[in-house]
Amino acid sequence: MRILAIVVAAIVGLVSFAQAQDLKIGYVQVERVMQNFPEHEDASRTYEKEIQSWKTQLNEYEQQITQLQEEFEQRAMLFSPEKKREKQDEIMDKRQEASKFYQDVFADGGKAEQRQTELWAPIYAKINRAIEILGEQENYSMIFNAQGLLYAQETLDVTDKVLEILKAGVDVSTSSSRGR
Repeated sequence: MRILAIVVAAIVGLVSFAQAQDLKIGYVQVERVMQNFPEHEDASRTYEKEIQSWKTQLNEYEQQITQLQEEFEQRAMLFSPEKKREKQDEIMDKRQEASKFYQDVFADGGKAEQRQTELWAPIYAKINRAIEILGEQENYSMIFNAQGLLYAQETLDVTDKVLEILKAGVDVSTSSSRGR
């Protein structure tokens, strides 16, 4: 509750300051930008294909483990104690291999997360650059991400302008020296 009070006080202070200083403020619905940006759609399709491929590999591990278990259960009576241990070790090794694969791909920091970051980073860079260009071209003092806003007038929404810049082909190599 205390944090909310601080945020509300900061916003009220900012609005008062903005009115006094004639600041220009806007916000962007980044989610809507992402949904309407073709490069994001391409990256999403690529990512989903790769996720599906990894899921297929995981299913193959599960099928192999199931097959090894069924074979073991069907023939366990025929195996010597050494052969039983060998087959049980083989099943355990395959389970560990599947578990390692799952961890390498789907756990925090795994291949899936890394790939998503790799695909999305250039898109976020372009969106940020488009917002920066808009801010510079139209003399905005501040542009916020709408996701964190509790309330804002629709007239402050600059999402469509950002989309126009992106569709025009924003060049991220010319980002300004201002840190974002």
